Amino acid sequence: MDRRIIIIASALIAVLAIFASGAGMFMNGLYKNDTKSGAAQEQGNDLVTLVLCVPLLVVSTYFAAKGSLRGRLIWTGIVFYFLYTYAMMSFMTAYNRLFLVYVAIYSLSLYAFGASLLTLDVNVVGQSLANAPVRAAAVFMFLMSLMLTAMWLGTIVPPLMAGEKPALLETYTTMVIQAMDLGILVPLGLITGYLLLRRNAWGYALASIVLIKAATYGTAVLAMALFQVLNGIEVFVPFALALIVLVLAAIGLNVMFYGKMKAPATTGAV
Repeated sequence: MDRRIIIIASALIAVLAIFASGAGMFMNGLYKNDTKSGAAQEQGNDLVTLVLCVPLLVVSTYFAAKGSLRGRLIWTGIVFYFLYTYAMMSFMTAYNRLFLVYVAIYSLSLYAFGASLLTLDVNVVGQSLANAPVRAAAVFMFLMSLMLTAMWLGTIVPPLMAGEKPALLETYTTMVIQAMDLGILVPLGLITGYLLLRRNAWGYALASIVLIKAATYGTAVLAMALFQVLNGIEVFVPFALALIVLVLAAIGLNVMFYGKMKAPATTGAV
């Protein structure tokens, strides 16, 4: 992947994300058309984007542009975070003056992520991560998929069977987060776990990316829950505790995965 594409795409995403998340944190009334719960979650997400994910994007861009495979994988995972986050902001957040900014970040992240995957030498990734904790990572992928499936189907299926709307729908017209999690993250987790157990090179590549996404977006979800509590909104405590465990596991696996990377540490596919 051309280093200029990495640098330009990252610079645009970072600048736009700083503007969008900063406005969400400090511009009064930006989320006035969202529900109280929705606005609180968006601000929690803005906080994590601003103080954690933008800096990670900048640092990983530096190393990815220098040809580091470790930097490239982390960069791809962070871009996946921006893709997922701003797809949800584009599709779910009540229309506001930053709508086109959300779409721009979503679009830039989508094509940057796709370009990175298409030019990634997965065989080199597999060789570099041969000593990574494969079984532990596979178990994590399956548990993540199971947790998301149980959580969302548990809130959707009972009202569906009763002919009622789910409580989580509130005043929104559809369930975007649930559709994305069930349609993207759950299958991705299952596929990645399966490929890891088969020692398939794509399993290593996808796991290294999904683990970054799980750690960053999981942290964002915890911040969302915190902002809900601060705004007097009840949070399901068992879910929050399970999420904390999941995030800590993702962080630990990231440390082990990337800490066990061995030569070749660079690839011509960057």
